[in-house]
Amino acid sequence: MKKNKKIALKNQLNRELKIILGSFFAIVVIAIVFYFTNQNNKLNENINPTKQDNLTRDFNHKKGPENAKVKIVEFYDPECEACAAFSPYVKEIISRYQNDIQLTVRYALYHGNSTLAAKASDAAALQGKFWDFQELLFLNQSEWSHSQVPAIENFIKYAKDLDLDVLKFQTDINDLKRMETISIDLEDGKKLGVNGTPTIFINGKKLENLHPNSFKEKIEEEISKTN
Repeated sequence: MKKNKKIALKNQLNRELKIILGSFFAIVVIAIVFYFTNQNNKLNENINPTKQDNLTRDFNHKKGPENAKVKIVEFYDPECEACAAFSPYVKEIISRYQNDIQLTVRYALYHGNSTLAAKASDAAALQGKFWDFQELLFLNQSEWSHSQVPAIENFIKYAKDLDLDVLKFQTDINDLKRMETISIDLEDGKKLGVNGTPTIFINGKKLENLHPNSFKEKIEEEISKTN
């Protein structure tokens, strides 16, 4: 009889121990899940462009009023055909709402001549001709991106067309400072989830549907919010 009681007591203790251990492990699992979920949420917050301080930089090329209702940030590649095709829509909407829009452009480079084109664009910017040079790059993209002639020869020709100081232009292209700012654009782009071009942010939010109509509708929606 005493032996049976001991066995029963032992079984009860084993059950209680299992319950305690089970509860303990459940708490540990919940804590681990909560921790990683919290860390993931923090990561998402960090890459959310609405919470990013590096969506734009002071050295980026901008046009439009600082107090604009709509701020567009475009990550682009001068050699990207889609960027060249989308450029007229950006230009048109800015022309229509020029007092309400500020455009900032940044680099995300994926093609063979992209880096040199970006450096040339920044060199042109030092002589106040960034936007003009950008337009020439897009208009003549097939000429310099697929030509057997070295791209730099085409870029020098465009610099002459814009009456730039060509010697200064060439010197500025080779200045190491060009790569410093370009590298920051590339790194910021990665942090912001840029993995193709063009990638557009409107008032800090990434435009998921990159269609001219969606682009226009989103901008007009943002403008109407402040009216």
